[in-house]
Amino acid sequence: MSDTGTRLTSALDGIYGALENDGDLQEIVRHGAEATRAERFNMIVLGKDGRVRSFTHPFAPEAAHEYVTDYLSRDIRLPRLLTRPSGFVRTQDLMSPEEIAICPVHQEFYRRHPECWTMGLVFGRSTDGMITLSAHRGQNRPDGGEEERRALIVVANHMARIATLKAMLPSNAIARNGALAAFDALDEAIVVFDVSGIIVHINPAARRMITPRDGLHMLGKRLVGSQAETTTQIRHAIAQTVGFICGRALILPAPVLVPRRSAPMPLILRFYASPAGDGHTQYGVIKLVDPLAHRLPDIALIRSATGLSNGEAMLAIAIYRGLTVKAFAEETGLSEQTVRKRLKHVGEKLGVSRQPEIATRIAALAAI
Repeated sequence: MSDTGTRLTSALDGIYGALENDGDLQEIVRHGAEATRAERFNMIVLGKDGRVRSFTHPFAPEAAHEYVTDYLSRDIRLPRLLTRPSGFVRTQDLMSPEEIAICPVHQEFYRRHPECWTMGLVFGRSTDGMITLSAHRGQNRPDGGEEERRALIVVANHMARIATLKAMLPSNAIARNGALAAFDALDEAIVVFDVSGIIVHINPAARRMITPRDGLHMLGKRLVGSQAETTTQIRHAIAQTVGFICGRALILPAPVLVPRRSAPMPLILRFYASPAGDGHTQYGVIKLVDPLAHRLPDIALIRSATGLSNGEAMLAIAIYRGLTVKAFAEETGLSEQTVRKRLKHVGEKLGVSRQPEIATRIAALAAI
């Protein structure tokens, strides 16, 4: 195994061990720093309730608090992130050299913390909020290249999901009760499967969502979709999760979208790995998310993050709600031609061409 692979394997063992043993997010961030060889590693969690939590390694609570309270609102990278698909970005992808030269974060905060000057960042958005994980290095330290970029993507993928699991579960729940009992009492819809891909537990919230009208049903002990393509995607995602559990893969699968007859927006299936609490076995976890069960995004936030006009933002929210061009025209009293012109402007400003892509962008902002 390569040196990078060894570091990643060790870090992932530590990250999941921290979940099982009720370690805090600060401990998890330490493993991220070791895996990526960052001079400083940060995790910022923006919850759907508006709370912002920041963790950093090496441990520097005063600097983390200073950034969140004094500089986060002035960091132009954040609103620009909100207009991009989730994934990996560097500072130079978000800011020009001229902007860096007058940026208060760089010219004030990073002058006092020079190890933060350059940044590689992975961010993800969901109905639970937004998580950014960033590996920093000094201005004169050579770029880590493709190998370190890939290491950051792998470790960030797992850290984001662990942060989500810790937010869902009461303290020490897995270690105390095991995964099945820990997930059973949650309001979130949770399905648990073993390393054979067999469903071993469905909590009450999930049982209410596994219906043909919502695009899912049980076939024996396996979760399948009402459409063959969905079944294939679920099968691949479960297999990839099992691959990680068994040490044959380093990444977890992307979410699976499940079309349904009962609503215009698909269900979202998110995949996690979780310790069982006995120190030996891990389970796969599927979280079923109904985007329509979450609040509509704030129109002022959409305008600020995307540059859309008030009318364009209203149309984007309508697309997120599942309205057609005709339905929005009838709702607002506008002509369909006017709405289609406005829709074109929305797509251009968001950098997308299809209505589902607009809905995805707005769904991300709905969680912030």
